[in-house]
Amino acid sequence: MEVGLELTREIAYKAISDFFSVETPFVLFATGTSCALDLNFGMPALEKHLRDRLSTGLNEEQAKQWQQVVGALAEKTHDFESAMNFIKDDELTNKIVALTASFVAQHDHNYSHQIISGSTVWPAGKLFKKLVDTLPETDRQLHVATPNYDLLAEYSFIFERQPYLTGFHGGYCKSYNWDECSKSVKYLERSPSRKRVKPVLRERKHIRLYKPHGSLNTFVIGDRVVECDAWIKDPPVGVLRSMITPGTSKYQRLHDDRTQLGDYDRAVQNHSRFLFLGFGFNDSQLVNNTFKQKLEHDHCHALVITRDTNKRLTEWLSRCPNMWLICKIG
Repeated sequence: MEVGLELTREIAYKAISDFFSVETPFVLFATGTSCALDLNFGMPALEKHLRDRLSTGLNEEQAKQWQQVVGALAEKTHDFESAMNFIKDDELTNKIVALTASFVAQHDHNYSHQIISGSTVWPAGKLFKKLVDTLPETDRQLHVATPNYDLLAEYSFIFERQPYLTGFHGGYCKSYNWDECSKSVKYLERSPSRKRVKPVLRERKHIRLYKPHGSLNTFVIGDRVVECDAWIKDPPVGVLRSMITPGTSKYQRLHDDRTQLGDYDRAVQNHSRFLFLGFGFNDSQLVNNTFKQKLEHDHCHALVITRDTNKRLTEWLSRCPNMWLICKIG
């Protein structure tokens, strides 16, 4: 917007309309979309759950590390995610990942059938349907990412009958391969009036969903990551969850090695417009590298829709001239 120009409702509406009409954005939705349904999906609820469960049963070193987390939070020198970096013990890390997964999985389970049946609506469901339905014929993919572990969005896509891909293909236990996965949205289109014309391979409009922090249904078997819905609440003994929880250094190494991140990074690089939903920019793993270059240095356009603003988001707005924010006032 031109410096000195008063922001009116008409100017804002036009800017938002132009944002969506010029190019299909890359979409990143975060915990705000789940918390709009149930606050138990947010970091404060997870923090309380971990405090309750980790108050006893730790050895001396584990208790020391956990008290560093609690102390940093009490002194307000760290937020929950950064305070968790004090955790170094592998056994404590495993326990935190397991507690996080079981907590989120229980609430995810409570909403799975409700959303799939339509008795409960995931807040961003209609917006995604609109974005997919209006995809141009020349590009039938909506690229979407989320740090959320839950599957609320996937349940909503099922209810809306929107094809979506996560990069995994197969049966009971799916393997990661975008090429094979993408075949499920391909079809042969025949010309109704010209029977001798060779059929054309087309692609249905669909969502390509990237989950760079892993998900409740992703696990590590040997040296590969798999997807298995049957293990969401109770994975087999010895099967490691592929989930990156705050501050868990062992799982950060797993995160760094995952081939999925390359596909996510390439998708971000290929876009120049970005839509953020329920995202407060507190997740440094997701935004400090690729998005920093895109928004701050390349001046790409971005629209942030979230309930509340915060200091970190305000800092991003001050550095990124083409970023707009829609949030609650007061």
